[in-house]
Amino acid sequence: MAETIPRRRVARKSHYCCGQYRIQPGDVYLEHTEFPGSDAGYADAAGHPVRHRECSECALRYGRGHLLAEGGDQP
Repeated sequence: MAETIPRRRVARKSHYCCGQYRIQPGDVYLEHTEFPGSDAGYADAAGHPVRHRECSECALRYGRGHLLAEGGDQP
């Protein structure tokens, strides 16, 4: 099972990233959804799907920058 399902989003309000950056309205970011039973275990402890936000700087740093492009989350 895939650990997370990434989805490209455009912020409507201000969010905190998983790192030290802040996502501002209008910024493109990635939203990762993790489901119970995945390898990471965050959703297992919560008992429901868990969402994490990742700003464009972090996505580029960790090799997920291609998902920020329009239609990047499509196979």
